[in-house]
Amino acid sequence: MSTILDLKRLLLPAILLSASLLVQSKDATARTLYVNNRVGSDRFNGVAPEAVNRQTGPVATIGRALKLARRSDIISLADTGVPYYESISLVGARHSGTGERPFMIAGNGATLSGAIAVPETAWQRVGTDFWQLKPYRKGYYQLILDGKAVREVRPQPDENWTEVPKLPEGSWCAFRGAIYYQAERLVEPKSMNFAFAQHGCGITLYAARNVLVDNLRIEHFRVDGVNANDHATDVVLNGVLIVENGRAGLTVAGTSLVAVVGCQIERNRDESILLKEAAALVVQRTQLDAEPTQQ
Repeated sequence: MSTILDLKRLLLPAILLSASLLVQSKDATARTLYVNNRVGSDRFNGVAPEAVNRQTGPVATIGRALKLARRSDIISLADTGVPYYESISLVGARHSGTGERPFMIAGNGATLSGAIAVPETAWQRVGTDFWQLKPYRKGYYQLILDGKAVREVRPQPDENWTEVPKLPEGSWCAFRGAIYYQAERLVEPKSMNFAFAQHGCGITLYAARNVLVDNLRIEHFRVDGVNANDHATDVVLNGVLIVENGRAGLTVAGTSLVAVVGCQIERNRDESILLKEAAALVVQRTQLDAEPTQQ
């Protein structure tokens, strides 16, 4: 059964190191890999925050940095004002650290987003100012307009829809594998800045130990902002904002052990935090808009 703990042995080593790791990034025992999605290139080696020559400079994607990463490395993201439209998988010893020096994702205030723009041709008119969108992946949905989640209409617990309900203007619902949107009169959604949640999870952890994620915004993923799938232990989320994801802000499952410190987890579609199986959780100085759910 999952539990919520006050586990100081998990919190103190990683949190106290979070600031010093950035300062000590030139230390040979803790290599820093730099990512910049505006001026970086995946042909660079990632070991410098700016381009030095044809080989040395920041990489453009987090995925490339993770391929280059070794145990206890720091992945440092430049906050360029442009979201990183990627999902992150931290798996096994390569993406793990030690109690003295955790593997670190240093967000520096950057945004990790799972959204992609809705193609104009994806909208189909199905009624008066009423539109349908069929996402490729089914199960969880999130519709976004101008960077913010759109109001959703959902059935009540004792309600079973047999047809698409009448929706207020500017709202949407999910029904039988499709998204339905009620536009304002004579306004076509294909002319608006719509996106939908495409990538599954922002950060997935499996069999990774001693991991610190610091100062990162995670939003608009189809399922979870962060998913500690199993055997992810001594994982700390510090100063992380997790909002508007399709299922939960954070899911901790299996035998994973995660601490959430100084975070905000709000406005996620189903759950703020979902605990499953034998998972354990620490929550300190964190703002939630709903209590964690245990399954």
